[in-house]
Amino acid sequence: MRRQLAKCMASLVSKGLMTGTGGNASVRIGESGELLITPSGVYKPDLRADDIVKIDLDGNLLEGARPPSIEWHFHTAIYRRRGDAMAVLHTHSPYTIGLALAGRQVEPVTVEAAMVLGEVPILEFMLPGSEELGRAVGDALTNHRAAILQNHGVVTAGCNLAEAINIAEVLEATSKMMFVASLFGGARLIPPDRIESVRGLNKV
Repeated sequence: MRRQLAKCMASLVSKGLMTGTGGNASVRIGESGELLITPSGVYKPDLRADDIVKIDLDGNLLEGARPPSIEWHFHTAIYRRRGDAMAVLHTHSPYTIGLALAGRQVEPVTVEAAMVLGEVPILEFMLPGSEELGRAVGDALTNHRAAILQNHGVVTAGCNLAEAINIAEVLEATSKMMFVASLFGGARLIPPDRIESVRGLNKV
C-alpha cells in the first residue's frame, strides 16, 4: 500500500494533476481506524514507500519519521462519514480549478462524466489544513464522489486508490473538454432525461 501511494503521486505529477509538493493521498487500513497518508512537504516524484506515514482518525502519528499531510483533517473526516471509502486523493487539477475560478460547474458533457462523476460541488475558499476545511470536505464527500475546493484543488474518494484516481482523471478530462467547448460557444450536454439511463450503464 505504501508503494502504491508513492507510485500514484509520481504518476499524477507526470500527468499534470499535482505540482511537485502539492496534493496528497491516503488509504484506509481495513477496518482498523488507521490510515496511510503521504507526508507534508516532500517533493512528490521523489516520494518513497518508507516516506509514507501511518496515522489514526484523530491525526495522531503512529508510524513514520515525517509529519503527515496538513490536510489529514479532511482525509479522516471522509473516512469517518463514509464506510465504503478506502482511499482519498487531493489533486491540484488545473483545468478543473480554472473552471471553478470562472464560476463554472462541471457538467455531464460525456457518457463517462455522467457515469463516474455525478454532481461535483464547489466549496468556498477555506484555509488549507484547517479543521473548518476538514469538516466541509467531509460533509461534501458524504454523498458525492468528488468536490472542488475554490482557489485550491480537488478531493475525490473511492473504494480503492484506483477508483479515487480515476474519478480525479475523469473530472480533469471533462474540465478540459468544457474549456475547449467554451472557446466555440459552449458545450452541448447529455439531455437531462437521459442522464439516469446513462448512469445505469455503470451497473451493467
